[in-house]
Amino acid sequence: MSLEDELRSVGRSVVVPPVGDGLTAAVLSRVAGVSVRKRLRDRWRMFLAGFLVLLAGAALTPPVRATVAEWLQIGGVQAEPVGTRPSAAPPPPTAAGNLSLEAAERVAGFTPKLPGALGAPTGVEASKGFLATSWGSVRLEQFQSGIEPRYIKQYYDGLDYVPEISGFWFRTPHQLVLVDNRVVRIAGPTLVWERDGITFRLEGADKGRAVELANGTS
Repeated sequence: MSLEDELRSVGRSVVVPPVGDGLTAAVLSRVAGVSVRKRLRDRWRMFLAGFLVLLAGAALTPPVRATVAEWLQIGGVQAEPVGTRPSAAPPPPTAAGNLSLEAAERVAGFTPKLPGALGAPTGVEASKGFLATSWGSVRLEQFQSGIEPRYIKQYYDGLDYVPEISGFWFRTPHQLVLVDNRVVRIAGPTLVWERDGITFRLEGADKGRAVELANGTS
């Protein structure tokens, strides 16, 4: 059942008790003495209250929660819930290039930000609008956010909001789809956040370490 069908069903099930003539007359008399501006303000308040009620109901209904989750886009990454998930993921691929950071900046078209705690990366690769760096098993990707996502993360469950960086932690293995050419690989737990128009993907560290590295990225 779609969200629209659920809302229609709720609307049809609401029972409104009959209103007496005395109450009707009192309300009409009250409205007649209220300014147009106040009526509009009260109408807006009623609309807002109804909208909040719908949001509360949506939070309690699993099909509606799934619909809302489909809308989630974190910078250049779109989170797409699916019915199944991989049982395991290989280590993230290392950045195979040996570019200097200065050369990578010229290719990518923006200045990369790196976790200070990891020192100089052991691998650097870049393309227009994209840059990847590696430190052993840790991989950090950063790319310019756009209207269309660069990646689609097809996850089954395990999506946590991380308030420290206004990002999200994908805590289970999931499919990672590169939108441009539909390349698919299995990604392990990953931290995703956006800052100043750049989307970051940090893979290969546990949640606590990933958040620490993200906070130290500059």
